[in-house]
Amino acid sequence: MYIDKPVKAYLDDLAARKPAPGGGSAAALTAAVGAGLLSMVANYTAGNPKYEDRDGKMAALLSRAESFRAGLQSLIDKDVEAYGRLSDAVKKSDKNDKELEALYKEAVRVPFEVCMMSAECLRLCKTAAECGNKNLITDTAIAAIFLEGAFFSAKFNVYLNLKFVKDADHVEKIHSALAPLEEELPRLKEDILEICEEVIS
Repeated sequence: MYIDKPVKAYLDDLAARKPAPGGGSAAALTAAVGAGLLSMVANYTAGNPKYEDRDGKMAALLSRAESFRAGLQSLIDKDVEAYGRLSDAVKKSDKNDKELEALYKEAVRVPFEVCMMSAECLRLCKTAAECGNKNLITDTAIAAIFLEGAFFSAKFNVYLNLKFVKDADHVEKIHSALAPLEEELPRLKEDILEICEEVIS
């Protein structure tokens, strides 16, 4: 769908009077950009003689960042698809409760995955800030800002759709997973930015 189209086509549709793509897809895109920046930092560090002692660590970071980037890229389109299926079902006059429950859970799952991958990538930013090529320190900072923003952006879509999920255990499981991250990630981002600012100054 969008992942194979020009960026302009995506942004034009995002700006248009269309139900999708919307904020959930944009959060996935933002997180994918953050992961991409992490990969760039790792690519400029691993194999660089100046950072030879960090080669293994940066190679591992690159592998993880690329895995997350691939997952996040797929979620750009999966969010559009999940919203489309849910929207079609809600419009039906003969709504099936079980079908709607499954579709709302899917509409929760996609941004939830964005949240979890964004959190993991933000943790990788700490390593990138501490061990990555200092010439790319602003890229690390920008990645951290994007990833925190993607987490909280996706979180809003999680909670919006979670209101319509009747499975109390499922709702509790999602809340239990996200609540500690809402506390951890802003502090982590600030720690990363402090490291970055020390290098810049």
